Amino acid sequence: MTNPAETSAAPYPAATRVVFPVEPYEPSDPRFGENVRGAGGLFGIHLGEDVCAVAGTVVRSVADGLVVYSGFHPGSAEKGNWGNIVIVGHRHPVSGADFFSLYGHLGPGAKPAGDLVAVGEPLGAVGAAYTAENGWWEAHLHFAIYTGPWTGSVLPGYFREGSDRTRPEHWTDPSAFIRSFLAEPYLTVVS
Repeated sequence: MTNPAETSAAPYPAATRVVFPVEPYEPSDPRFGENVRGAGGLFGIHLGEDVCAVAGTVVRSVADGLVVYSGFHPGSAEKGNWGNIVIVGHRHPVSGADFFSLYGHLGPGAKPAGDLVAVGEPLGAVGAAYTAENGWWEAHLHFAIYTGPWTGSVLPGYFREGSDRTRPEHWTDPSAFIRSFLAEPYLTVVS
C-alpha cells in the first residue's frame, strides 16, 4: 500500500472543471444510499455508486486534485475486496471546503499517492472480475464522493448502524454532486 499524502500542507487544488470518471457513466445497482444485503447478511448502506464498466476501462480524476491514498484493499471474507483504491483530495472553488473522490475496484498500476492530477487524467483502469486482485465482483467501478474529515485511511464502501468508521452525512450522491456543478456559473462540467 502506498502511504497517504500529507493532508496538512497546502490546500488541495480547486475543482473548477468536473468530468465523470468513466464514459459512458451508467450507474447500476446498488445505488447510493440503498441498503445492501449479501450472502453474509446486511452489508449496510451503500456510500457510493457502482458504475457499469468492463475490465480495462480507463478511470479518470473527476477534477484537479491530489492523490491522497492509493493501495490494494484486501477486504474481508464477508465482502470480498475492492481491488486497488484511489482517493483524490479536491477543494471547492467557492466554499473552500475539501471533498474527496474515491475510485474502487481498480486493477494494478493505479496512480500513486502524492501525485497531483488534472481533471480527466487517468488514475488507473477497472480491474478484472473474479480475480485475486479484485475479489468475487463483476468488473465495475465503485465511485463515491466524501465530504467529511479525512484521517488518511481508506474510506469504507458501506455504512452499518453502530459503525464508528464513518457517518452517512459525510457522503453525497456522486451523480447529483457532479451535476450540481452544472448550476454554478464559475464551473464547467463535461459529460
